[in-house]
Amino acid sequence: MPCLPNYAPPASWKKAMAEVLTLTEIKEYLRIDGEEENSLLTALYAAAKEHCENYLQAPLPSEVPMPVKQALLILIAHFYEQRTGEDIPKVVYALLTPYRESRW
Repeated sequence: MPCLPNYAPPASWKKAMAEVLTLTEIKEYLRIDGEEENSLLTALYAAAKEHCENYLQAPLPSEVPMPVKQALLILIAHFYEQRTGEDIPKVVYALLTPYRESRW
């Protein structure tokens, strides 16, 4: 994934971020200090949230159960640390599966 130093995610992504996770929570989980990675972390959050919503087959509400929040954090960390396309950790799906909507 190429680095986009001048990229700023849309304001709607920042608003959505405040609904489930804060940038501070993400940075604490990843043990990141400083402001240099904020745009990247915001974009990774948006990608992780969309991935979780697609898997759950439902939009994430503003209040989510702790396992879903943990799945988001693990997925963001995976996207941040593994930038060459490795498989998503199975624990993400183990945490999300109990909340997945069944559609036939």
